[in-house]
Amino acid sequence: MQSELVVWLGRLRELSSIAGAGLPLEESLRLVAGTARELLGFDFCGVLIPDADATALVIAGWSGLSRSYVDSVNTSSPVVLGGTAPSSRAFFSGEPVAVADIETESGFEPWGGVALEQGYHSMISVPLRAAGRVLGTLNGYHTATREYSAAETERLSLLAGYAASALHSASLLDELREANDSLVVQRDLLTRSEEIHRRLLRVSLESGGIDGVVDTLSELIDRPVTMLDPRGEVLAAAREIGRPEQEDAGREVRLGAEVAGRLAIGGLAPLDPIDARAVDHAAVVIALELLRLRAALETEYRIQGELLGDVLLFGVSEQAERRARALGHDLAALRLAVVAEVPGGDPGAEHRRALAGLSALSAVRAPAGSGRGVKPLVAEHQGLLVALWPVDASEGDASRAEELAATRVHAALRAAFPGEPVLVASSGTGRSDLGDAHRVAAGALGLARASGRSDGVITPAASGILGVLLQVDRPGALLEFARRTLGPVLDYDRRRGSDLLQTLRVFLDSGADRTATATALHVHPNTVQQRLRRIESLTGAELRHPSELMAFASAIAAWQVASL
Repeated sequence: MQSELVVWLGRLRELSSIAGAGLPLEESLRLVAGTARELLGFDFCGVLIPDADATALVIAGWSGLSRSYVDSVNTSSPVVLGGTAPSSRAFFSGEPVAVADIETESGFEPWGGVALEQGYHSMISVPLRAAGRVLGTLNGYHTATREYSAAETERLSLLAGYAASALHSASLLDELREANDSLVVQRDLLTRSEEIHRRLLRVSLESGGIDGVVDTLSELIDRPVTMLDPRGEVLAAAREIGRPEQEDAGREVRLGAEVAGRLAIGGLAPLDPIDARAVDHAAVVIALELLRLRAALETEYRIQGELLGDVLLFGVSEQAERRARALGHDLAALRLAVVAEVPGGDPGAEHRRALAGLSALSAVRAPAGSGRGVKPLVAEHQGLLVALWPVDASEGDASRAEELAATRVHAALRAAFPGEPVLVASSGTGRSDLGDAHRVAAGALGLARASGRSDGVITPAASGILGVLLQVDRPGALLEFARRTLGPVLDYDRRRGSDLLQTLRVFLDSGADRTATATALHVHPNTVQQRLRRIESLTGAELRHPSELMAFASAIAAWQVASL
């Protein structure tokens, strides 16, 4: 008895020192199972604890049991919590559960096969209690059938109590160890992250640009990297990205709520935390680089806009020529005006879309027949995108060069705003006065817009008599002629809130056919007749005479042009 007591005390002391020894939980569980088997004479012994989902008990430590038995129970026949298995009953009741003969035990059938393969016929399961809760069960198995005495049960429960306290401490140490390891990983991640951020930011500060940031990121993560704009066009690339299915999802590059592009990352394997952090940092640095470029472009276009506005309003002065030369422009070589509306109608994005349109215009090359080496002046003016182009008539067909310029502007804006209509107009024949060229182009654009057009290229030559009137050097004369002819009608409409001018316009467009006019206006022919008589009464004209009809048609066209 004294010798057995010494053995027990030694083994209990060994169990109590589990936490102090710093043993991993798995090794501690094996020590508990081995100690129970040695002290109590079990043929096999196992320690069962809840799995990660807390839905079943799994064998986490054992002594004498075969690996195949452990795997079979854990994978094929798990001890479901809340079931009929002895271990589950002991876990939930907190009391020992003994089975003298597994072949006669009700509810043991699911484990009977593997139990017989292992070679045991009886078992006892006691709960592992610590910190006011059950941590698992300590199970002992015998190859022979047997009844478990109260003394045996008490001794196993005593051993389980020591083991549970030791395991609870070991579990806490494991959690602390994992937390410490996690903190170390986080520290290393933050340190590496800061190094990555400093390196990427240094590239930007040293004017490496987006190309430099992309190259550096590719080197850091050892993968192909491509920076794409919102339309999917490549802005910068380092190495060649493979097939799309080989790419990582990448990262959006944002400027506030605006998606400014995307970083596409090559490679099949997912990014590790460090590489993912590097990509995130690169997205931030590229966003800063894009913001810097945008600010520079905004400043450039604002200065160009001020110059263009002065030239169009006050003409080409010596001071304007000096300012233009400082910006790389030769005002004396600029002859052609091309204007365009900013595509789209998003109320919150006018400035951004105008900047995108100006960038697209700046990238358009001057066509052959234009002044070689002369830089077009591009800016926003009075809500329109304006490009003043060089045209050298001595180098061939200037009209062909002008047509190409407008067509290329239209194509560039369609590419910048895919799927959206783009209306572009040119000033026609190259003119010596830039203000006059702009007025003609803007007038042609306004006429096209008023007629319902929203897409295409407009030239004065395609606008018939209106295109000719647009090019009259004294636009004030057009207004005077229109007022003299249409004044009584305009005054009557203004006083009465009527629309005689619209009736007259539709009447002329319908070839002076009263029935067609009534159909177009959705009124009765008698109503049209009454309105035309009122017009004749107000103006003293007779609408049956061709000369009177031509005068009214010319006056309406002139009024339309002068009102732009």
